[in-house]
Amino acid sequence: MWTTFLSVPFSASCAALEGGKTACDGLVYKEFGLTRAEYLPCAGEMIAALDRLGPQADAMLAGDKNARGEALDTLHELERLMKKAGGRRNMDSDWTDRGLTSLNRQIVNAYGPYWGCLTFGPQVAAIHANGTRAERQSALDQCKGPARLAREASIAYRYMR
Repeated sequence: MWTTFLSVPFSASCAALEGGKTACDGLVYKEFGLTRAEYLPCAGEMIAALDRLGPQADAMLAGDKNARGEALDTLHELERLMKKAGGRRNMDSDWTDRGLTSLNRQIVNAYGPYWGCLTFGPQVAAIHANGTRAERQSALDQCKGPARLAREASIAYRYMR
């Protein structure tokens, strides 16, 4: 009995670590891309990840020791979703629906700077805390710029729904 009781949460946690079932699973691309009905649930999951990254990056810059790890987990979640959605090749293609093409590019454009911010997070946070005013501003800009790009993607997504 106990093994059954314990195996259910364990199975669920393993699925979560592997990325689990998402709206991005099983997308079948056509010559023209995908329709909004097919793609927006997947895009919504990517937008949700982007929406979480901004506050996590802010917390990292404010000195929260756990925030960078949480943000990296969220960034890896976004990477998995992007890969399931066909990767950069499909996300950077021109689709018949220009709105979806634009949304994909906004998601990719927000991802890259967040990757830079979080990859060099400890250095960015140290400069933010101890650097000159110009260094602190540069560090802040490196991690605040992606939040603006993510907000633009989020607004575009919500407009399309």
